[in-house]
Amino acid sequence: MKAKKLPSGSYRTQVIVGYDEYGKRTVKSFTADTAEEAIRLALDFKANKALGIVPRAMTVEQAFSQYIEARDQVLSPSTIRGYTVIKETRLQAIMRMNIVQLTINDIQRAVNLDAKRLSNKSLRAALSLLKSVLAVQGIEINTKRITLPPRRKKTVTLPETSELLKVIIGSNMELPCLLAMWLSLRISEVRGLQFRDIAKDGKTIDICRAKIYLDGHDVLRDCNKTYDSTRSNALPPYLLHLIQQVPHRRPDDFIVPLGYQCMKYRFRKLMKDAGYDITFHKLRHAFATTLNDLGIPSNYIQKLGGWSTDNIMKSVYTHTTVSKEAEYQRIINDYFMSAIGGSVQ
Repeated sequence: MKAKKLPSGSYRTQVIVGYDEYGKRTVKSFTADTAEEAIRLALDFKANKALGIVPRAMTVEQAFSQYIEARDQVLSPSTIRGYTVIKETRLQAIMRMNIVQLTINDIQRAVNLDAKRLSNKSLRAALSLLKSVLAVQGIEINTKRITLPPRRKKTVTLPETSELLKVIIGSNMELPCLLAMWLSLRISEVRGLQFRDIAKDGKTIDICRAKIYLDGHDVLRDCNKTYDSTRSNALPPYLLHLIQQVPHRRPDDFIVPLGYQCMKYRFRKLMKDAGYDITFHKLRHAFATTLNDLGIPSNYIQKLGGWSTDNIMKSVYTHTTVSKEAEYQRIINDYFMSAIGGSVQ
């Protein structure tokens, strides 16, 4: 935003506040002695009023629907499903409000109501989408002015990889589990693998499609969650041998011909019988954690797992195992004990 200097020496900024019946915009002006003050007045107005006039009025819900419908052919089905869930279950207190009358306080009240049942992460996702939905309509909101419930830190302790392998090897879930744990595949990527994805020499496998379970049925996509998720990973001989045991007739037959619910049930039972309470997706966490503990460079772990950024891989998927924490603590204790011993001699 820029301030224009007037002949009087004052400065003026303008904010669009509406359009007349002919489509001509109307503005609200702010005049001050300095450019900085004029800009501040305009920004304060936008922030407090959630700036909001557009050529045609609609409710927040209608704006959400229009935003989603305009993107349903270019975004993944799971992303569209996520947007729809937000529209239908979050920030419901403002959904029937007119977007031109929406204020920061209205949004805050909606957040307050949802905070009783939703986490900080869920509400941040809802606000982020709301901001994008309104921006398309020419409305800007400053989500930083919205107070969210505090984040609740989750402590994730994964079972030792060696212990997990004892449970997995020889079970009816050995192949899908190892594909997730050894090659770091998402469950949709495991289910999307086909025999034609294996190189002729059997040394690599392409991860280039996903079979997603949405609203009770499968959706097959010839791409993965992100650009970096489409990758080619080395195929260990052990995994190749397991794959070769799976009956198939055509190159486009699926390597793991199991339904999503079947996989979920089998894995849950397998883990429960072993005394573990983890989801199938945690095997992908185990991959990153194991390689991290082995000292594998993070950029290589990122490449194998198909993470779009190193930050996502580190912040979400790498945890330390109990034994590794104990090893680290022994190193720390040994250092200080050595230093203490040297200082008292």
